[in-house]
Amino acid sequence: LNSLEHTKDPDKAARAKSILDRFIASFPAESGISTIDTQMKDNIQGAYNSVLAACAYTPSNAGDQARNNAARILVETLRDLNNSKVDATLGPNQESFSIFLQGCTHLFQPGSSDRSILMRSALQECCEKGFLTAKIWDKFCNASSDEDVQSFLSGIEKGDGSFATLPSGWKRNASP
Repeated sequence: LNSLEHTKDPDKAARAKSILDRFIASFPAESGISTIDTQMKDNIQGAYNSVLAACAYTPSNAGDQARNNAARILVETLRDLNNSKVDATLGPNQESFSIFLQGCTHLFQPGSSDRSILMRSALQECCEKGFLTAKIWDKFCNASSDEDVQSFLSGIEKGDGSFATLPSGWKRNASP
C-alpha cells in the first residue's frame, strides 16, 4: 500500500482501497472484545492511512472521474476507520486527520460547500479526540475561508485564534 501512495497512477485510490478491503476481510468479524494485538492494530491503522494518502495524492491531471472517485474513497475510508468492524478501539489518529484534510484540499474545489463541510467535520472530530496539532490547524486555516475558521472557533475563548491559544483538550492525545 505504501508504494501506491507515491505512484502517478490515476486509479491508485481505487487500487489501494481494494487492497485494504481484502486485508480487512481477512479478519473475523468483531466479537465485542479486542483480540487484535497492538502491532496488528498499528498495521491496520497504517493501511487505512495509506489509502487516505493514495486518495490525497491523486495526480491533478488524473481526470475528473479518477479524482471524483478518489474523493469518494477518501470520505468512505475515514468513515470506515471510524466504524471499524475489526476492532472497536481502532479509529482515526492525528496522521489520518492530517491526510484527510490534505485530501479535501487537493480533491475538492476551493470554496465548495462539500470541502467546507468535510473539513469542518473532520477537524471537529479531530479536536474531540484530542489529536489537533499545529500542522493540522494550519492545513485547516490555509484551506478554509476566514468565515469558516471564525465559525469553527465561535463559542470558545479563542484569544487570537493561533494554535497556542486553542483549548488544550483539543491537543491532549497529539504527538509533537
